[in-house]
Amino acid sequence: MASKTMKAVRCHGFGGQHKLEAMPVPEPGPGEVLVRVDASGICAADRAMWDATGPWQLSFPFTPGHEFTGTVVELGDGADELHGLRIGDRAIAELNITYGSDFYRQRGSYHLTDNMQVLGATLDGGWAEYMIYPKEAVIHKVPEGLSDHAACYTEPLANAIHGVQRADIQFDDVVVVSGAGPIGMGMVQAAALKTPRTVILINPGQSKRNAALKLGADLAFAPDDPQLAAAIGDLTDGRGADVFLEASGQTAAFEQGLQIVRKGARIVVFGVYKQPAQVDLNIFGEFKELDIRGGHLAPFTYSTALDLMVRGKINGDACVTHVSALDAFEAALTRRPEPGELQIKVILDPRM
Repeated sequence: MASKTMKAVRCHGFGGQHKLEAMPVPEPGPGEVLVRVDASGICAADRAMWDATGPWQLSFPFTPGHEFTGTVVELGDGADELHGLRIGDRAIAELNITYGSDFYRQRGSYHLTDNMQVLGATLDGGWAEYMIYPKEAVIHKVPEGLSDHAACYTEPLANAIHGVQRADIQFDDVVVVSGAGPIGMGMVQAAALKTPRTVILINPGQSKRNAALKLGADLAFAPDDPQLAAAIGDLTDGRGADVFLEASGQTAAFEQGLQIVRKGARIVVFGVYKQPAQVDLNIFGEFKELDIRGGHLAPFTYSTALDLMVRGKINGDACVTHVSALDAFEAALTRRPEPGELQIKVILDPRM
């Protein structure tokens, strides 16, 4: 396999420095897994790399793509026993590859360790015909009956589930999700499974609001809809929302969340932001005693995401709205929806 070549998108720098290139198909070393990439998603972080608006410092070149699913085509020495895989299995690797036993890994927070590599950033990712799952990767088999499109949605959904878990949703809660991208739409579905009193989506686009109402939201509003505050007030006797999940990556959305939640509310911040928020810190303590929780990556939630989708509890296929060939990566990466068009997750299919 290693003597053959493949197509791969290589990022040579932020700011539109991506090129489709021919590369040797990698050869798996001990414990490593070579997969044929069946689908690989485009994330807001990937667009931030293209636009040079992200907060990261990386080494170049690398192959982007941290949302992916693939079919095992070759196993390095010992990889079958280590990962429980056979040739032909469909499998997903978690994007964060961690090492050692530092403070965070000893406490189960492997997603926070400093001893980490990231597939699609510091290691080559899924925008290629083939990729390597490292020996240290946490690998999950894709259940039978789950489509490649839904399997490719696993990573953003696993993030969404982690955010919902961080929110500690209770039965009587009025839950607000801000943003209806792939993670926000996953949060809507996962939050609804917690059976709170009400799930409300805030998103500018009507098409996404309509989709969210089909996927689990009880109500949906544009950010500037005057009925939003009235609806939350009616549901809570004027107190404000109990939980606010921020998944839009817009600082204005976070600032709005501070206004619409009650005293003692829980706010989960799960976005990548391009500018700092301007807020009165008195809201956090003096006025509302808020519980502000960050959300990062997807520890222990990939298997949950796969299980919920294969059992039909969450609709991953509905969140994959556009598919492009690898050759058309630039158009897919820069794609913006037409007025009224529903665009949630755009993926690349290297088999096309």
